[in-house]
Amino acid sequence: MTSPDPAGRARRIGALAGPLLVLSYCVANAAKSVVEGRLVQDISPEFYAFNAFCVTQVLCLALCRDHRALLESVRRCLPDVLAYNVTTTLSWVAVLYALRVFEPAVTNSLIVGMVPVLTIVIGGRLRPQSRPSRTEVLSSLGVLAAMGYLAVMTFGGSSGTGSVSSGGFALGVVSCAVTAAAVAGNTFYTKRLGEAGMAPGQMMACRFPLLLVSTLVLFLVRDSAAAYSPAHVALFAALGLGVAGTLLLLQVGITRTEPMTVSLLFGSNLILTFGIQFFDPRIDQSAHSLVGVLLLTGFILWGSLAGVRRAASADRAPRAPAALPDSSPHRG
Repeated sequence: MTSPDPAGRARRIGALAGPLLVLSYCVANAAKSVVEGRLVQDISPEFYAFNAFCVTQVLCLALCRDHRALLESVRRCLPDVLAYNVTTTLSWVAVLYALRVFEPAVTNSLIVGMVPVLTIVIGGRLRPQSRPSRTEVLSSLGVLAAMGYLAVMTFGGSSGTGSVSSGGFALGVVSCAVTAAAVAGNTFYTKRLGEAGMAPGQMMACRFPLLLVSTLVLFLVRDSAAAYSPAHVALFAALGLGVAGTLLLLQVGITRTEPMTVSLLFGSNLILTFGIQFFDPRIDQSAHSLVGVLLLTGFILWGSLAGVRRAASADRAPRAPAALPDSSPHRG
């Protein structure tokens, strides 16, 4: 009988921990979309966002222990921090307006589908040295076709939420487009801040001030505040903590998981959202939505895997000698 290998068992557990954390993020994010979709039927998106992200902001500031270093980093990277706040505000608020009119699976599908397309377009301007491969371009065209199918199906009243007015449909599509563009831009500014030396905890701590100010002004101007019932306060606190918690899960999980595995796990997000919708009684499950979700997921995975393989090939390629450090600001 062979003796147990504690070191080997620890390595296996460690290898499994990363994917489980990423998958936990996907499940939590899908559930959060369904809960928010139900919540914003009764509470204005801006009032919900203000209260939930107050909790998130307080938590992030509490976890960032060196506030002097935080202020110094913000001053040093102020233009990018401002852009980071703008893209964060647009991405988190616009999606709530989309969830008000579209079913969560359709909302997430349109946003997730637009992101790779917009990343190619925006990336050509912000990072011209990074060009997409032919497979990534083809997969993006497939994504566009799948999104077109979902949009037509939703406008025709065949989605899980039934008929949608022309105005509601326009609001939903515009909100999804704004969210996708903001997410794509936020990704680039996150990378720029990281390359400028800002730590992830510092980025989280300075990410939400503009969101809080803008949503406060918006619900005061629109007079869209709701009563603070005990149930609402508890839900705001839970979802606010959930935002920080899920982002932490994702951050730790990605550092312990191979990029290709992360891409495959992310592909489950839309399917998970569709499945969790069964717990929302206001949504009638639609076969058309399921077909669109599956098509979109397939094209996104195809493009994601192509991108991962291209990055892996670049890492294996011989590298030129490193240039001397440049004192000019980073412009990647």
